[in-house]
Amino acid sequence: MTDRANSSLNPRPGAGADASRSSVSLPDDQIEQIRRLVAVGRADSVSDYVTAAVAERLERDRSLTELQDLFERKGQAPGAEHLAWAREVLGVNDDEGEGKK
Repeated sequence: MTDRANSSLNPRPGAGADASRSSVSLPDDQIEQIRRLVAVGRADSVSDYVTAAVAERLERDRSLTELQDLFERKGQAPGAEHLAWAREVLGVNDDEGEGKK
């Protein structure tokens, strides 16, 4: 068993603090929505908005990996009733879960 929570999904503090340039493609409607948010002050720039969105996704993926590692160490996953309760509390359904990426 590997400890994925301490892998590259969980870099050491301060890692990646220097910014690198990269090019990504987004649908035109998403770029326009982000530009509108920048225009009304919800983000400093398109780059800042995308950086924050990526940081949130990376943290989510890191948390999910850590949770999966905990279940593996325990030797079992939560039961269907526990998952149903969690979905209800979190306000998500099966279509929004892990299977849809």
